[in-house]
Order: sequence, then structure tokens, then C-alpha cells
Amino acid sequence: MKETNQPITPKWLSELQQRSWEPEILLSGIVLYGMFKVPDLLDEFLVFFKLNIFGNSQDVDNLVALFKMGIYWLITGLILHLICRGVWIGMVGLSYTFPKGIRQDKLSYKGKFQDKVNRTPAYELIVMRLEKISSSLFSISFMLFMSVIGGYLFFLALVVLPFTILYVYFDLGFSGTQFDMFQVYVLIIVGIALIGLMDFLSLGYFRRFRWFAKVYWPVHKVISVLTLSRFYRPIYYGVVTNFNKWAFFVFLLFFTVVSIFGAGSITDSTYSGDGFSRLEFWNNSRGYTAYSGYYDDQNQELFSTRAQIPSDVINGDVLRLFVVANITTEENMLENMSLDSLKEVYPDTSYSALDLMIVNDFYVIKIDGKQVPIDKWFYHYKTHTNQRGYLTYIDIGNLSEGLHTVQVSGPSKYYNFSFADIPFYRDVTLPSVIQPSKEDDDGKSADFQPKPFGIRD
Repeated sequence: MKETNQPITPKWLSELQQRSWEPEILLSGIVLYGMFKVPDLLDEFLVFFKLNIFGNSQDVDNLVALFKMGIYWLITGLILHLICRGVWIGMVGLSYTFPKGIRQDKLSYKGKFQDKVNRTPAYELIVMRLEKISSSLFSISFMLFMSVIGGYLFFLALVVLPFTILYVYFDLGFSGTQFDMFQVYVLIIVGIALIGLMDFLSLGYFRRFRWFAKVYWPVHKVISVLTLSRFYRPIYYGVVTNFNKWAFFVFLLFFTVVSIFGAGSITDSTYSGDGFSRLEFWNNSRGYTAYSGYYDDQNQELFSTRAQIPSDVINGDVLRLFVVANITTEENMLENMSLDSLKEVYPDTSYSALDLMIVNDFYVIKIDGKQVPIDKWFYHYKTHTNQRGYLTYIDIGNLSEGLHTVQVSGPSKYYNFSFADIPFYRDVTLPSVIQPSKEDDDGKSADFQPKPFGIRD
């Protein structure tokens, strides 16, 4: 008699399998609550990384986009799981409430309508099918999430990290022969990735051929380690061997296409829904946008990573301009003006003051196309936006009432476009001075005098 490799199921595991719906529903609710918050946290991390660590962050953009895509798949799967579990619970209650099921004699349908009722499964069969679907949805959701993340980790380990190490730490220019060799290497990695993707989509079809299995085995081992497939491989094999293979193939193909294009759309989107918008004028709005993140009083969540002013309506004679510090811009500043040479000219000046001199020489501030002289910059940390940057005050007393634009740019040898074009309206009808509050007989403030519009701490 042939022995089987199936282990004997312990009693506690059998009981847990029968009651698996309880932890499934609990985990789905907890994970969903957390997953809805993660995309915003990833956006905050991306902004912080761009500003403070590494400005050229296309690879990190892709990583965040794929993480968000994986999270959206997880959220979608868990929502479907909760819906399916809700129907399952309803059917369980219905099977208890009506143990006889559908009483066909009470309907008295005729013809095809009666045949349709006859084909309706018993409540118990519906409950068992929903149980299978619900548990599968719960597991497949995590498989999709891990496969998306694993796909990027493969390229991170074999392409992104080697390029970063060679370019940043070994200072290789990747020009000429070096660049050609690296291109060949990347093409080989992409070829291996495509083979792995075809194997994933075809449900391991090529592994059935002995000669291909021997050649593919070492490649499969590398892919398995780098994509973390050991964490979702049991789910993958279980679904492949228990569901319709063609249906699962179509689902995986749909999942792959949506993930690739969805991640690309997330990377290119400035606002949520940009990838689905058909507004053509909006897509050509560069340099003509009154972005709410430019203004302190209009946005409490999404702030410009370039520059900000207090409001879109300024009623005083002073415009407070905050320019956000950026690691890439800082590198260009040091290249534009040497700190060591500046120290030789001003030996008694502190390095902090010298840095601000470099900042002042680098940034070009214009209002309505005319350059504005800046007397002094200050280091500034905006607590409500958690941004580091430079603050200056611009005299706008000579500006007429109406629309104006303040433009922040840098040396033309580094930038073809300005960092920010911020429109604002100067209103001279409102008082620009804060009146002191009146005091009563006890010396206390009798009333609170609010600050005029456009003036903030």
C-alpha cells in the first residue's frame, strides 16, 4: 500500500478550521482600518525622503507606488471578504431559521421559472460554497499584496542597489563601455523577470517539461528568495490545485496588468484621480496653477514642497515667503558657490551665515517677472507642515492693488523652469496693522481682536 504524506490533523486544528471565520473577520476589520491610513503615511515618507535624504527619488517613487498598489489590492480583497462573510452569516442564520429551505409547493411557479427554483442549491450547500470563497479571498488578498511587493524587491536587489552602490559610492560615471555593460546586465535581469512572470501567470506550465525544469530550477531559486514567494507559495499552490485553472490564469493576468498600469498612474499623479481624469486643459496647467498648497491658510494636509506664502490675498505691505529646503537644491547650491572659497573671503563669518549667503546668491525671486532684491534669509522650521526651509520678507508696498505673481527660481544653468509660480491678490482696503486689544477696569482684555486676513504668526 502506498503511503501518503498527508499528516494527521490534530483535534485543535480541526476545531480551529471550523471556526476560522472568527479570526478572519477580526483580522479583516483591524487590517482594513490600518490599511486606509497607510497610503497617506507613505506619501509623507516620500516627501520627507525627497526633501531631506535623496532628491532624485524615482526608484523610491516606484517603491511607494507599488506599495500603495499592493495595499489597494489588499483593501479590495478584504472588503470583498467582509461582504462575502456578511452574506455567509446571513445564509447560516437563514438555514437555522428555515430548516426546510425553499418550500417549492408554496410558490406554484410554472415552466422555466419552476426549473430555476429547482436548480437553486440548498442553504447548506450555499453556506459551504461561501465558506470556501470567503477563506480563499482572505488568503488571496495577502498573496496579491506580497507578490506586488516581491516583484519590486527583485529589481531593487538586482538593479537599483547595484546601480546606487556603483554610482554613488564608487563614483562610476556609467558612460561609454560602462553604460553599455550595465544596459546588457539590466536586459538580462529583465529577461529573467519576464521568465518568472510567465511562470507565475501560466501556473508553472513550463515546469512540467523535464529539460526546462532542470535549467529553470536555479533561476527559480533566485526569484523565490528575492520575491519572498515562500510566504505566499502555499496559497498559490492551493488555489491552483483547487480552482479552475483558466479562471485563475485570467485573474492573474488581470491582476498583473492592473498593477503595472496602476502603479504608473500613482507615480505620475499629483492629485488623487488624476489618472482617470479626462480634463485635457488641466493636464496642461503648468505655470498657471493656484495650487492650494502654496497658501498657509488654505490647506491643512497637502503643502507645497517648493514654496509657500501666508494667503492668496495679501493686505499688508510685506509678503512673507517660505522656500522649502531640498537636498538636491542644496547640492546645486554648493556647486554653484564654494563654501571654502567663501570662507577665505569672510574668515570671521560663521558657517551658518555663509550658508545663508549661498542661499541668497542661489535663489532668484521675481514678482511679475521683475527680480526682487532680498536683504536677508532666515532658517525656518514650519511646525504645522514639518518642513525645513528658508524664510524671507519682501516689501510689496509699491505694488498696485490686484493680481500679482511671485516666482521662485534658481540659476538657469541648473533649471529651465521656476520652482514655484505663486499668484496672489494684493488688497489695500483692509488694515495692515493689528490693533491692540482694549482692557477693562481689571486690566484684562475686554475683547479679542482677530488678526486681519493674510497676517499670521
